[in-house]
Amino acid sequence: MTETIARRSRTRARIITIAALVTTAVVIGGGGLAIAAAGGPRNGILVAYGFAGIAMITMIVVFGVMTSRLSRAVRTLAERHPDAVVFLARRLPPVVSDLPAYLRSKGLEDIRLGDGWYPAFADDRGIAVCAPGADARELLVVEWAEIGDLEMVRTATVGGDSRWSVTVDVRPYAVPLTIDLGEAWGIVTMALDAGDTAAVMAAVVGRRPRTALL
Repeated sequence: MTETIARRSRTRARIITIAALVTTAVVIGGGGLAIAAAGGPRNGILVAYGFAGIAMITMIVVFGVMTSRLSRAVRTLAERHPDAVVFLARRLPPVVSDLPAYLRSKGLEDIRLGDGWYPAFADDRGIAVCAPGADARELLVVEWAEIGDLEMVRTATVGGDSRWSVTVDVRPYAVPLTIDLGEAWGIVTMALDAGDTAAVMAAVVGRRPRTALL
């Protein structure tokens, strides 16, 4: 059975999505009522109200489309690989890794992995990274024989805060690959909290064949 572990983070994403939709409805509906109660639009109020409403709706649609591509990919992978652990991942651009050298060694120079979110899954082969979207095309597989330790670490965020990320030791390179694990729902794509990150990492490690540990 496929494992997709992000319960608390998914709940938070749902709450944020619902709150954003309710706020937009209140602002647009309340603004319309306020204009009507004031005797109709005056001094450009209607224009400002229209621009604000369009901006809020556009943001919701854009974020919704972006999130939908990722959530569809996760569902596709879950159906395609029923015994895998499916998750979202993104590499951290401030953290140096040997990913470009690894791709060159595999003859995958044409693959461009950006800093955004990618659907991924762990199975008996290793950890596979796929393209976002309904097709969830497989881009590369890091085999278990190439993977050393996986560890949770604290990484800095904008504003001086920090969050939990995961380092993946890819042999034979000296610098581990650092990634965030994520969840996509509604209009929100967000990094997992410590509990969900630990649960996903434990499930991924559980897919490692015993022979790969030798």
